[in-house]
Amino acid sequence: MPHDLNARTHVALGWFERPALGPRASFLVAHERLALLAGVAAGHAMVVAAVDGNARVVASLLVPDGGALILGRHTACGLRLDAASISLRHLAALVRFEGDRPVLHLRDLASGHPFTTEDGQPTAAVIADGPLYASIGEYAFWFIPAAALRTNTSRSPAEAWLALPARSFLERRAAGLGPRPAAPRAPRGDASISHITHVAPPLLLDAGDSPEIAWGVLRLDAGARRERRWVSAERLEQGILLGRYDRCSVLLATPGNTTSRVHALLIRLGAEVWILDTASTGGIQRGSEVVTAEVLRDVDRLSLGREMTLGWERIVHPEA
Repeated sequence: MPHDLNARTHVALGWFERPALGPRASFLVAHERLALLAGVAAGHAMVVAAVDGNARVVASLLVPDGGALILGRHTACGLRLDAASISLRHLAALVRFEGDRPVLHLRDLASGHPFTTEDGQPTAAVIADGPLYASIGEYAFWFIPAAALRTNTSRSPAEAWLALPARSFLERRAAGLGPRPAAPRAPRGDASISHITHVAPPLLLDAGDSPEIAWGVLRLDAGARRERRWVSAERLEQGILLGRYDRCSVLLATPGNTTSRVHALLIRLGAEVWILDTASTGGIQRGSEVVTAEVLRDVDRLSLGREMTLGWERIVHPEA
């Protein structure tokens, strides 16, 4: 029987797995590759590297402003790692720049195995405005703005490590995820500090959910299935996962449905709502246009695979 590359969606951790390298060790290993990519980056971009437990750089790439990266074992992932500790679609990263200030949104895609940040905290969602370290199983990941490395190209890895902006961890998660004291916070304009904010992960949306103040309406259409979901700004900021996997915020399971187990992520950034294709098999289309990571229009209609249509309408309140 041929091996199914995309056989499992759950994570299976083995006792034999090597631990991930820590922040400093993994940065020293990845520095040369990171610096090379930063040197060829055109405009604003985030440099990403994955280092395994054997101290090898196994993947590296650039994510431009407005770009998204899906990390997992699925063959459609932009950063693919074929390992037991990685689920088919494990993480989604969205990169946006506000002027020269980078903002990275990193979200777990309902894998059931949160990533760990530099402060040793397991988490399912963070927002960072500078360098970010994360680990899953034996893999360590660095997300670093290219501009933070361009000025360090002549430095040794150890010197470049010392020159990285300090990381300051902030807490905005729900109480159920284990609150902890927030670190002292430097002014937002201080480029010498990378603020890393732990936020709550996407939650399940019940069909009867009706927020007091709705920010938008989702309409799902698949054959005989017709339903509407009112969603708040807070829900959208946490992220809304759509797919056939029962951990998703909105379950898309219908007979004969070709949507993926984790098909798309909706996330609010300020006044914008983004939709990300999470390495789905059937893709996302707006008419004949293929959508990978885009801002939704105030009134929008997209196809998720062949059978499912997603409608979106932004609700504009008179007092807004």
